[in-house]
Amino acid sequence: VVADAITEAVEEKFFQGILQPQLLEMSELTILSATAMLTGTVRQIRAPPPPHRLVLFLLGPDRHPETPGDAPHPLRTQLIDRCNHLSDEISLASLRLFEELLQKPHEHVAHSLALRNLEARGYLQRGPAMPDERGPPEPDPDEDGLDLEEDPYFTDGFPDAGFGMAKKPPPGSAPSGKGQVSEVVSR
Repeated sequence: VVADAITEAVEEKFFQGILQPQLLEMSELTILSATAMLTGTVRQIRAPPPPHRLVLFLLGPDRHPETPGDAPHPLRTQLIDRCNHLSDEISLASLRLFEELLQKPHEHVAHSLALRNLEARGYLQRGPAMPDERGPPEPDPDEDGLDLEEDPYFTDGFPDAGFGMAKKPPPGSAPSGKGQVSEVVSR
């Protein structure tokens, strides 16, 4: 009961009262600070009720596929549009926010951002799996163990360009503090 009251107060006073007006603002500095604050908030919230309320606040409750006549959730639309903003800083801050949202184990995030538009297009297989009639998959050209950097024919047209000299990082190593793409996607 107390947790619900606190969650409702945070949603009303902080999300809708402070963050929403700042996120819909046109000033780049206000947008950046509000998006950074929101990203930090998403990163720090761990209890079940607040993330659910936060996700609904940001992305809206809609679960049906989007159609051109629909009135979209204004904050969701604004945040998605800002991923391709004229300001690189705003684009990066918005992408970081979505990265944090997608790392949360909340079904509505994935559904709202991607699945709701894919379901209507028939990309998801419904019913029992049908046997693959195409035959065995073609072998991957990289499976022979020869990368383009190691291929002697790759550098023939580029003398002294240094393509063949580049050191490739060993498999499984990652840049400082960052995970491999497969690790980030599978989280």
